[in-house]
Amino acid sequence: MPKRILHHHLPKEIILSYVHLDNVQETTDRDLQEATTGAKLIRQLAKKYLDESITDFISEKYEKPKAFINSQELSVSFSHTKLGLSAGISKTFNIGCDIELTSRSVSPSLLARMRCPLEGEKLYKKADPIQIWTLKEAALKMIGTGLRKPMNSVNISMLDESLFDVDFGDGIRAKICSFQHKSHWISICYHK
Repeated sequence: MPKRILHHHLPKEIILSYVHLDNVQETTDRDLQEATTGAKLIRQLAKKYLDESITDFISEKYEKPKAFINSQELSVSFSHTKLGLSAGISKTFNIGCDIELTSRSVSPSLLARMRCPLEGEKLYKKADPIQIWTLKEAALKMIGTGLRKPMNSVNISMLDESLFDVDFGDGIRAKICSFQHKSHWISICYHK
């Protein structure tokens, strides 16, 4: 059974978990495999921490996954690397989750393309480039666009080493909790 990850910047209404992946089988449909393992972890989290069963789970390519307990929709999000899977669920918050290996590099040119013109220097001087990637992708997953919307469209401000503000430029602001866990950066964006 998955263990819950607790962090002082993560609201108690958000249930976040990480599972180490080994024996990952190669498949021709990686998207299907990832959706299947993500859905399985989300079902396990609902059963263990909400004491309820997911009655419907919808995961379509290029869409934010949806999960329901009876007719109540939960906000759910999951992300994979070759070594790990992280997933979150919440009845209260809209969430988006991203995970990347800490060893993954981001080229300076990609980092420059990710940068919002409104962002200050603090974020880019203090945060690891792959952490910035997870911050931006978690934010875009929360609003349901994923990488169909450019990363430079979200303005991220660093509050401390693991808490960030995100402004989407349309009046919506959210928080992101981001931290290292088991050789990964995990970022989860949340908004009520």
